[in-house]
Amino acid sequence: MIFVYQILYLIFSYLVASIPFGLLLSKIFAKKDIREFGSKNIGATNVTRILGKKLGALTLLLDGAKGAIMVIIARFYFFEVNNLHLYLVLVSSVAVLGHIFSIYLKYKGGKGVATAIACLLALDFSVGMLSLCFWILAFSGFKTSSIASLVAIFSSIITSSLFEAPLSQIVFCWFLFILIFIKHKENILRIATGEEKKF
Repeated sequence: MIFVYQILYLIFSYLVASIPFGLLLSKIFAKKDIREFGSKNIGATNVTRILGKKLGALTLLLDGAKGAIMVIIARFYFFEVNNLHLYLVLVSSVAVLGHIFSIYLKYKGGKGVATAIACLLALDFSVGMLSLCFWILAFSGFKTSSIASLVAIFSSIITSSLFEAPLSQIVFCWFLFILIFIKHKENILRIATGEEKKF
């Protein structure tokens, strides 16, 4: 029976993580569809550029929280199951996929960075915190969110390996990096041509 609950919780995690907070906040507080402005992305970076720092910060917080909370709840609710860490990796994966491929937006969504780093914090606090630090350092140096995001996620692969994290976590970090790299392919092309806007 616990297996059924685990499956249902994964579905629930996807539905929660699919909530497009950037779009909701832009419509509620600015009466705008953020998908029609700037990069047309629903993430915190575009919200900040178009609608200001306050709504951008709130978007960042909510996009991160919706992933981290699902992992934290799973950690306490399913604490007796075998291979708990593997299950938490699955919850984290589903949460990131929910944000990127939202069922409420016809399987479109954000780029997944805030949700990914928040899930890493809930999954392995040391790795998640270091990823956040690398994001801050890279952003301070390059003033470009896409570079900071790729550096942060790639750092999670290295730190997970150095800390001898379970193989499932290392695979998850590679999965995140490949997924977020693909989502940032247009940014990477603009960086290569010198057209990427700095923040």
